[in-house]
Amino acid sequence: MLRSLWNAASGMRAQQEKIDVTANNIANVNTIGFKKKTTVFHDLLYQSLERRGNAVAPAVAGGRPSTAGVGSAVAAVRADLRAGTYLQTGRALDLAVVGEGFFRVELPDGRIAYTRDGSFSLDAAGNLVTAQGQRVSFPALPLGQQEIKISPQGQVSAVEPNGDQVAVGTVSLAYFNNPQGLEQLGGNLLLATEASGEAENRASGNATKLMQGYLESSNVDLSEELVNLLASQRAFELNSRALRTSDEMWSIANQIRR
Repeated sequence: MLRSLWNAASGMRAQQEKIDVTANNIANVNTIGFKKKTTVFHDLLYQSLERRGNAVAPAVAGGRPSTAGVGSAVAAVRADLRAGTYLQTGRALDLAVVGEGFFRVELPDGRIAYTRDGSFSLDAAGNLVTAQGQRVSFPALPLGQQEIKISPQGQVSAVEPNGDQVAVGTVSLAYFNNPQGLEQLGGNLLLATEASGEAENRASGNATKLMQGYLESSNVDLSEELVNLLASQRAFELNSRALRTSDEMWSIANQIRR
């Protein structure tokens, strides 16, 4: 019965973590560039039941011994990297990455972070910055220009007052061998880790395009998240019922001598 208590408790703990992940997905349904998370479970160790005092017949020669598990746990929380819906905003400094790749952002402490949130603006010095004010790795823009053109291949041009277009540079995106290994920093920012590997910087090509005047919305599907929430709630309820049943059986066993 002690095993059943711990099994039920581990199941409740695992379902609680899944509910936390689902709630975070729902909370970020309107966050630009957000990638929803999925929870992966795994079973824990198994113990043999063939011990003195257990009413279990020993396994025959060559047979499989009788075992019982000790519960479940969350193995990983993975990001779903599928693209969200692309929303047209009409702003010249709104950029969406179609395909793989991340924008590079310079943090105040000198580190480089990465983001899919392309809602950029210009600061007083003419630098492209995020909504939080961090500088984006972007070609230097001439001061006083009124219009900026960005091609799908990332080529940046500034339109002069007389209508001439002056080439400014090319937007360089960051690519990772394992983007699942990126560390969540908050504020729509990610950090490279040993699991993700070092960033490979290159311009967008045939597989990746930039769309000017668009933003990539969250890829959270509310109907799917609500179904996951209900399923997790029912699983949590069943584990709590198993816990209560084990406690009642334990109470009956303790009262046998009374």
